[in-house]
Amino acid sequence: MCVIVDANLASKVFGDPAEKDFSPVIDWLVDGGGELVIGGHLATELDRLGNCRRFVRALRRAGRARLIPETDISEEKAKLKETGLCVSNDLHVLGLVRASGARTVCTLDRNLQRDIRNPQVISSPRGSVYQRRSHAHLLRHTKSCGRLPKRRR
Repeated sequence: MCVIVDANLASKVFGDPAEKDFSPVIDWLVDGGGELVIGGHLATELDRLGNCRRFVRALRRAGRARLIPETDISEEKAKLKETGLCVSNDLHVLGLVRASGARTVCTLDRNLQRDIRNPQVISSPRGSVYQRRSHAHLLRHTKSCGRLPKRRR
């Protein structure tokens, strides 16, 4: 899947070097055909962090980061707000998840984790949370993120 990195983990993921638990994310983004999804308020948050800003810009230049339009995210945020199902205050991240089709989020925010795993909030397919090295199996593409690996002949 395409991956979204929440601002609360960005310095650990995009640090130089990345923390041990997040090196699979960097390896997947740089050498494994991965794609970082950014947009809206999250893009602004990541841009404020020096190491993150440089890394995200390098990923965008390499075609490994996709920017989702703010209008798409806002539309999903409004739908989520109407439901009243969310326990986190990160509607901007959840809106990005829904607008982009990305279903793997790197975050330590427990309330956001609950929302991502709630099938009433994120479904088809359900969301998953990457927190440690043992979650490397979550780094893959599916139909929902719109970027499947090319088949070998």
